[in-house]
Amino acid sequence: MTKKYSLLLVEDNPSHLELMQEHLAGDIFDIDTAMTKAEALQKAMRKDYDLISIDYYLPDGNGLEVFTEIHDRNPKQKMIMVTAVNDPEISFAIMKGGALDFIFKSFKFYTELKERIIENLEE
Repeated sequence: MTKKYSLLLVEDNPSHLELMQEHLAGDIFDIDTAMTKAEALQKAMRKDYDLISIDYYLPDGNGLEVFTEIHDRNPKQKMIMVTAVNDPEISFAIMKGGALDFIFKSFKFYTELKERIIENLEE
């Protein structure tokens, strides 16, 4: 039997979240979702995930805040950051903070997401 990886997808846009789930559907992932900073932190504190994917812009904060709070409590937690804004300062801060990857939401984002998650899980 193939190992099932637990993922937390943090994304405030319902249609983006639905597309992410569709592209990750299958037997390899057990997916939880959060649409706010507060919900993401609550779920991340209750469960150890194999990987957390965090959108940068959230209605009650930003992804870097989520990343920092989770990383402070669990430095070994694997996390990647996702955003539609191509800002070098944001990507630098996230990677300097210890994120495994920074994924820019482009037209091919949803087709690359699964591949990038698997690559980061296998490191």
